[in-house]
Amino acid sequence: MYESTINEDILNISFDIVSKNPDVVAFSCYIWNIENTLKVANTIKNINENIKIVLGGPEVSFDSIELINKYNFIDFIIKGEGEKVIKPLIDSIYSNSLEGLRSIKGLTYRENLNMVDTGFAETITDLDSIKFPYEDEIPDKIIYYEASRGCPFRCSYCMSSIDKRVRFRSLDLVKKELKYLIDNNVKLVKFVDRTFNANKNFSREIWKYLIELSPSTRFHFEIAADLLEDEDIEILKMAKEGLFQFEVGVQTTNIKVLENINRKMNFERVKENINKILQIGNIHCHLDLIVGLPEEDINSFIKSFNDVMSINPDELQIGFLKVLKGSPIYYDKDKYGIKYCGYAPYQVLKTNTLSSQEISYLLKFEEVFETFYNSHIFERTFNYVFNYIDDCYIFFKELTDYLIQNGFFKRSIGLQDKFFQIFNFLINRFEGNTIKDLLIYDYLYNTKKTNLPEFLKKRIDEDVETKIKICKERIVNTLSLSNLKGLLILPMSLDARKINRSIEFNFSDFLVIFDLKNNGHYAISLKELV
Repeated sequence: MYESTINEDILNISFDIVSKNPDVVAFSCYIWNIENTLKVANTIKNINENIKIVLGGPEVSFDSIELINKYNFIDFIIKGEGEKVIKPLIDSIYSNSLEGLRSIKGLTYRENLNMVDTGFAETITDLDSIKFPYEDEIPDKIIYYEASRGCPFRCSYCMSSIDKRVRFRSLDLVKKELKYLIDNNVKLVKFVDRTFNANKNFSREIWKYLIELSPSTRFHFEIAADLLEDEDIEILKMAKEGLFQFEVGVQTTNIKVLENINRKMNFERVKENINKILQIGNIHCHLDLIVGLPEEDINSFIKSFNDVMSINPDELQIGFLKVLKGSPIYYDKDKYGIKYCGYAPYQVLKTNTLSSQEISYLLKFEEVFETFYNSHIFERTFNYVFNYIDDCYIFFKELTDYLIQNGFFKRSIGLQDKFFQIFNFLINRFEGNTIKDLLIYDYLYNTKKTNLPEFLKKRIDEDVETKIKICKERIVNTLSLSNLKGLLILPMSLDARKINRSIEFNFSDFLVIFDLKNNGHYAISLKELV
């Protein structure tokens, strides 16, 4: 198996593959890699025309005849699930058997001057028959793992809506394979199951098994949060912090739009269950929205955004509709006036209810939100600010407008410049000293630098500075620190309860001691210093 990334050079990848002297090169094709895949396949064929090129995956399964007619360097396209097709295909290539090729279901290819299409591959009902792909080597990166295929839901924008049956690997086999990944010190396992908790007994058994093992490996699941029950919450309470990550597709909270995309979701249940998990505080919760869904206008999106932000998720990803070939929404695009890019990833440009200008603006809004909220760089500052705002959309819209006016999208922005921009945006909207203290806190936490930029430097009263000098040794002894090296001591005035529930001090005026080397922070009340 050969792996590369879309960031690597096309020629380097192509020459590297050819240097291994393959007879056949097969590619898995998705919206995020199809452009580079076609370039690499074309280059390989030009270097050595005897190498057979095979494409498979969702990006080539629904227009295979058109693709083979367009690109003469493609020899075969596998349509549908390819695991049971690839071996007989290779056997037929080596034996030069036309009869063998014709007997394989799930192929498109040329036979002399004629095009042959044998339909879609048969659905694999026994997932245990698919070989575990990581037996030979464990890549030092994210592992993608599949415990099931298919989805019980029929969301019209999703390719999984085509797969009518949900199939599972056996529980014992899944446990065995996960244990193998854990024993090989894999850092993150991302389950690609479309709705991991569709079968509650299956998901509970896996969660309990991983909680019992308590490994250093982390696990990412896509779940339907409205399907969670009290028993699930009780199980998840037992997970150590950081073991699990949950991704929850909300997409929209508009009931009419949900009906248009054939999606069933109880948002109140989602909200209730995610709030329970966030209160426990051991699982990172990432929620998703989609811009450009049928009949969702800007006001509907704003409501969905505010509905989700009322949960205070760890992360909210604002995605944009992708019109995927073969998906139900692909065939309904004219009904809803959906216009989209004619190249991968086929992103929405406008709809009957959302103009191109509105989508253009939301692209900027999403970039600002990703930069300032999802990054967690300004986490303490926002935890404070959100206590005083009624509408999260308006807040981030005003921030977006401010950044547009200040050229944020016309130049490369470094971390210090981001702090400068958010400082200028917030300083006159909220209590100035508090905002500065919070931004200092976030800056030191993220940069580990003791040298503050000019706009964040504090003027320290002479009597406080004297107290710090007199009591340095006492500070070291009180906090059981070895010495003052690598420490930054600053006076602050904050209501810690409104900043972060993990902060363990509640003084109104205190010294914060930042241990930048060990990523720690401490506080001593100014009143306690002599």
